[in-house]
Amino acid sequence: MVMEMVIILTIFTYGSNFILFMLLKQKEKIQGVEKLSIIFGVNMTILLLNGIFLFIGKMISDSGVAVLE
Repeated sequence: MVMEMVIILTIFTYGSNFILFMLLKQKEKIQGVEKLSIIFGVNMTILLLNGIFLFIGKMISDSGVAVLE
């Protein structure tokens, strides 16, 4: 279960980075440091959410809770 979650979260992270890159590529007003701060802010938020999801998934798989698949 944890391995599938890691794969899904990796796809989510790279997908959201690609979408963010495409959105920032179209906006010409945003330059340099502003663009980097937006990218790093989004990445840190996504990585925090990924860590929370992985922690919850690991706790569920270790506790033996039956998950309907």
